[in-house]
Parts: sequence; structure tokens; C-alpha cells
Amino acid sequence: MNSIEKVELILVEIDELFEFVHNLISEKELILDDQYKKINHTYFNLFSTHFESMLILIQNGHFSSAILLMRAMLEIFVKSFYFEFIEKTRGGTVEGLISKEKDFPNFFLMVKALEEYKHDSYGEFKGFFIQFTKSGLASYEKYSLFSHGRGEVLRAFYNNDRISYTDEQISDVVLSAKGLYEQLSLLLFFTQQRNDEIGRLLEKIKA
Repeated sequence: MNSIEKVELILVEIDELFEFVHNLISEKELILDDQYKKINHTYFNLFSTHFESMLILIQNGHFSSAILLMRAMLEIFVKSFYFEFIEKTRGGTVEGLISKEKDFPNFFLMVKALEEYKHDSYGEFKGFFIQFTKSGLASYEKYSLFSHGRGEVLRAFYNNDRISYTDEQISDVVLSAKGLYEQLSLLLFFTQQRNDEIGRLLEKIKA
């Protein structure tokens, strides 16, 4: 299988994953009368919309713009977990943060708080979030290069009419987005206390 075929296969798998997750969601009515359940579902929908838009951009050759969305998706991903495992335990209100009465911590402080989180039943995240920082894969910093009007990405555009990306670079980003979507879907079912759906989704992911 060549690299182009690999990207196409990943896109097919993502379409199947979208359908599978949304079919699971539609089996029961979501509980949204709790502020934390509602914000989690809101972030899930926003992430899903960005993800679909990102794939459209990639399929049309606009990879740089797709990376901008990937950065936003990563922030949404971290905020979803931050609300559920940090703000909720602190007794904070969703309205306070979304209305800007209280500021969100920056990305790295949210990651730090999640890495320090421990629960008697759930355990801890054990380095899962640190991978997004310079101590890990530095994903956030890499994606941020595309949102700034300076630096190496701007220089690449400045020196060339356009810049190109390898199929491997594209597949790496798409696979990363797919992984985030899988984890965010599991979080949605976790907040909804739908253990059966968690098990079925885990089987799908492992298949």
C-alpha cells in the first residue's frame, strides 16, 4: 500500500467511525439537563464539525488551513476533559467560564492540572496530555506555527508560491485527529454513564 492509498484508507475508516458513533448516540436520548453533561456534548458537536471541515480542506488540498482547525480541535479536546475532571471537582460553573466571568487557564495549565489529576476509581492520565506539550510530541506548538503571522511557516510561504506536504505528514495529522475523536466520543458516553456504548466503541477502536 502506497502513502496515498494509506491516506484514503484512513478517510474511509473515519467515515465509518462517524457513522458508528452517531448511531450509538441516537440509540438513547442524551441527558442534557446537567451543565457538565451539556457542555461536554456541546464541545463534542463543535469538535465533530471542525473535524468534518478539516477533512474537506485536506481533500481539497488546503492542508495549512486544516492544521489551523486541528489546533482549535486540540484546545476543545483538552477543555472537554478539563471541565469534566477539574472544574467539576472544584465546583465551578459552566456559565462562569463560557460567559468570561472567569477565565480559562491557558492550554498548558489545563494540561498540567489534568496530568496531576488522580481518582480512587478512575486512576490518572499517566502522561496522556503531556504529549501535546514540548515535553512530548509538542503537537500544540507545531499546530500553532500555522496560526502566527511569523516564523518558519510564514517564511516557507514567503519564499515559495506555495508549500507542499508529504502524504505521510497528512496521514499523521489525520490519524491524530481520529484518535482525539475516539477519545472524545468515549468521554461523551462516560459523562452520560452509558457503559454499554463505551464497551462497543472500544471494540470498534480495537478492531
